[in-house]
Amino acid sequence: MQHSLKDDYANCVKNYTNQFKENSFRKIACNDFKSWPGPREETWRLSRLGTLSRKKIKPITPNLQKTINGKSKHIGSKIIKFVDGAYRGDLSSKMPLGVNLSSLNDSESLEYLQKLKKSNLNHHPSTNVSLSCTPSIMKLTVKKNVKVKDFFEIIYEGGEESQSVHPVLYVELEENSSLYLIERFNHFSTLAMPLQLTEIRNKASLNSIKIFNDNKETYNLSAHCVHLSEKSNLNSFSLIKGGMFTRSETHAYLNGCGSKLSLNGIYISGNNQHHDLTTAIYHDVPDCTSKQIVRGVLGGKSTGVFQGKVRVAQDAQRTDGQQMSRAILISENANANAKPELEIYADDVICAHGATVGELDDDQLFYLNSRGVPMDKAREILVKAFLEDMINQSVDNSLHDFVFKEAELALSSIITKETLQNETL
Repeated sequence: MQHSLKDDYANCVKNYTNQFKENSFRKIACNDFKSWPGPREETWRLSRLGTLSRKKIKPITPNLQKTINGKSKHIGSKIIKFVDGAYRGDLSSKMPLGVNLSSLNDSESLEYLQKLKKSNLNHHPSTNVSLSCTPSIMKLTVKKNVKVKDFFEIIYEGGEESQSVHPVLYVELEENSSLYLIERFNHFSTLAMPLQLTEIRNKASLNSIKIFNDNKETYNLSAHCVHLSEKSNLNSFSLIKGGMFTRSETHAYLNGCGSKLSLNGIYISGNNQHHDLTTAIYHDVPDCTSKQIVRGVLGGKSTGVFQGKVRVAQDAQRTDGQQMSRAILISENANANAKPELEIYADDVICAHGATVGELDDDQLFYLNSRGVPMDKAREILVKAFLEDMINQSVDNSLHDFVFKEAELALSSIITKETLQNETL
């Protein structure tokens, strides 16, 4: 069963695309948006959109005059800013030599759509709705042999209650290039649907950090498709802490021999938040490596989800695919779900997966408490150690403090609330 689309939202999307020609990428995308995925769709069974389907939402018309005090949190980084889903050149940095940022024309946008339609994100709601309603598809290109020394920070912000925003980005790293990209999601809209296609050419390398810190009532349905070529590398880390419902979904295709992929993430949830990290990794050629490490901390009545699929094709011999998920519950009412999956058709592989869900160790808490450490502080120490180890493995040393502080802010709030609640009881 699928959720029926509310006429208001479906008609708003359709009415917007009616101004374009039938062969427009917007009209094609709109025609493929039939409904929100329902609980019978296996990949959405643990993250249901029933509540979203009952909300009255309409796509936003970007206000190109709006300014928001969303500043860089990393000194010296180059800023690319999206407000209400639209790129704002007046609020962004000048691109350095060897890096281009431009808007795709109609024919290029159609090619973008076709590439996504060939992936397993072809039915994802963000693929079809965001391509229907995006102000424009922006392309960030790093030229051949260019090693970008500056950090690039993309800030997504804006939006209003009862509206949806649709930033769409195309990232291309040409042969033997490199880039460090930080993305921060700070939307205020009811619904945010960021869409991204990344292509990493031969011997190119991308380091990526995504921080989801949307408004407490925001639904964020992020979709990301990645293609890795020969001897290319992607090291990606996601921190999910904001929003009412956040699902970060990444599909990665290892298409070139010797490519390496790391998809790590942390979710920190409290109150009634629902956070979902979903990945699908496709090993299609030999001699590639993929690793996934996900850790979660859950308080209140929150829910955490990790779904990780690794598919190894018959010809993808000598694949190394590793996957591990661990979650800590600091509330009796919190819930963590893990669904690791291996689909292997080759016979010469090293693949493993695992998942654990548990509480903080009582002996460790007692030890700290008996030495004068208050219970909320003891919990914080243990959970911080749990997360910091993960951050150390995933993030460049120069960005460690920045990422850890972002995690700390969410963590401290959740632990304090749980401690106060326990003391009241």
